[in-house]
Amino acid sequence: MNSILTTLLSLTSVIAPCIVFGSCCYFLSKKKVVEAILMTIGSGIGLFTHLLYFLVPLWTASRNIAYTEISIYYTIIGLIGTLASLCFAVGLLILIHNTVKKPNVFHDQFPMSND
Repeated sequence: MNSILTTLLSLTSVIAPCIVFGSCCYFLSKKKVVEAILMTIGSGIGLFTHLLYFLVPLWTASRNIAYTEISIYYTIIGLIGTLASLCFAVGLLILIHNTVKKPNVFHDQFPMSND
């Protein structure tokens, strides 16, 4: 009973990455733009690596794998997670840039006279 409760409580950390991935998928379904694609790829791979961080200890405990081999797996997962975070961050920066930039409208700046 205690191990089941511990497992369920540790799975609660997956809720936030799932919400981010779902939001990115929704954004991608509404607008097919580069930033949506980058953010969806980044959050999807980030969710996958988050699940791997949860599953690798269970997998290694069942197979009695040596610590040196486990550290190699964590290093690979960490590199993949870093690339996913970088991909998401670039997409977010592009989204912020495109949202914040003001269009340069010079016409209709001054009222026209009827003289």
